[in-house]
Amino acid sequence: MTIRTSLAALAITGALATIADPAKACGGCFVAPSENTVVTGHRMALSISPTQSVLWDQIQYAGAPEDFSWVLPVKPGARVELANDAWFEALDAATSTVVQGPILNCGGGFIGDDGGPLFGCGASADIALSAEDGRGGDPPAVTVVHQGTVGPYETVTLSTEDPAALEKWLDDHGYDLPVDVKPTVDAYVKEGFDFIALRLIPGKDVQAMRPVRVVTPGAVLGLPLRMVAAGTGAETAIKLFVIGEGRYQAKGFENRVLPVDELVWDFDTNSSNFSSVRASQLKQNKGKAFLTSYARSGSLLSASVDAVGPLTYNVQSQDFSYSRQASSIAQAYFFQGDANGEKVGNVNACLDRLASVASSGSRVVEACDPEGANCDALGQGEVAAEVLQCGDLDDLRVALAGLHPDDVWVTRLEASLPRAALADDLVLEAATKQDVVEHRHALARSINSPCPSAEGVAAIVPRPKGPTLPGGLVGVGLGLATLSWLARRRPRATQAL
Repeated sequence: MTIRTSLAALAITGALATIADPAKACGGCFVAPSENTVVTGHRMALSISPTQSVLWDQIQYAGAPEDFSWVLPVKPGARVELANDAWFEALDAATSTVVQGPILNCGGGFIGDDGGPLFGCGASADIALSAEDGRGGDPPAVTVVHQGTVGPYETVTLSTEDPAALEKWLDDHGYDLPVDVKPTVDAYVKEGFDFIALRLIPGKDVQAMRPVRVVTPGAVLGLPLRMVAAGTGAETAIKLFVIGEGRYQAKGFENRVLPVDELVWDFDTNSSNFSSVRASQLKQNKGKAFLTSYARSGSLLSASVDAVGPLTYNVQSQDFSYSRQASSIAQAYFFQGDANGEKVGNVNACLDRLASVASSGSRVVEACDPEGANCDALGQGEVAAEVLQCGDLDDLRVALAGLHPDDVWVTRLEASLPRAALADDLVLEAATKQDVVEHRHALARSINSPCPSAEGVAAIVPRPKGPTLPGGLVGVGLGLATLSWLARRRPRATQAL
């Protein structure tokens, strides 16, 4: 299944299986001594509220193991639950970086990819787009397909009241605890962490684990990166989505944003230098750096607008038997779950509830127990988290518990950390600047112009706002909005309790 979001003729999809630069997170992978399995990717999301913190994680791996285990250090009281593929698919699609090449007017008309006139004099259109890897195309689209994932068939929480519990569990199940990882495990034990272990049996041709989420009481701003060393290579790519009342950054790391003025479009290759510029940013401070590639308030539940126009997401199945258009990340999540075959019930009713919560200004509270019974009465300015659940799709409900939705930011952090940078856990803090970070960039600079005149003579044509183009894609974008539009209250980052 596919999520597509368009800037003029752009289509983007979010899923795990074929992403070129997957994230790695805070769980360790353990296999039998005879196996040769390496974790090649994790995507993770962290929601932070005063009442609870929730970590989502999804593993991608290389090799064909008969089974393996994934171990995550957690604070006592944490619980693990299965999450939905659609959650990451919607977050990833909505926040992926997009680079758009210039439109040129060479004096006698508009120039197309082949150097000839485009649509004749007086027309304007986007002739080259790229998403995340810097490559353009016709049609200008990046499509990542939803693929099957395998869920954990055995889950156990191992308490550090027995210091040898994890090592014994791994040994009993035939897994190897590497010598260089044992000191890390011992350190977590001394610090009072428990361990959640998930034992998996991979399916044939399936190389991704169904995402799991770990719910911990209270505001937890740390992620145990030290465990990543188990089962990974020389560098660890991280893709982290932070959901909270404010924009976040990585404490103790160099925090960067993409230097857009360094981006250049090459008409010879129909691509930009985005990949090399991004890689350069991730190598700053000897690789101990995080790139904030997206940060925006209000986009989770509400429609977003930039200078180009409103953002929409087209969610379609590969055979086009399912097609819905969403105007927010949450809507895209519900539609994607529906397209993936999840039990969602009446999606339109779910959308109505989303709209009421987004405009209420209330705080989301878990009024009922996990079984949906024993519900408490709501106080003034509170809304039940259960209204944010759509059938089996409950990630949004869990993510927003304890938060005011109209103050919630989504921040995307990316890194490629060398092993030396994994010596300490990752701690998040309120970003120095609580401003929007755009993920869509329309370039003005270019080289190898197709215009017959000298380089730089061709005029750059202003882009139309939100045109409807062939194929039914609607021109849209996520861009800078005024701070007064972003939130009724001043966005704020939740501090650790």
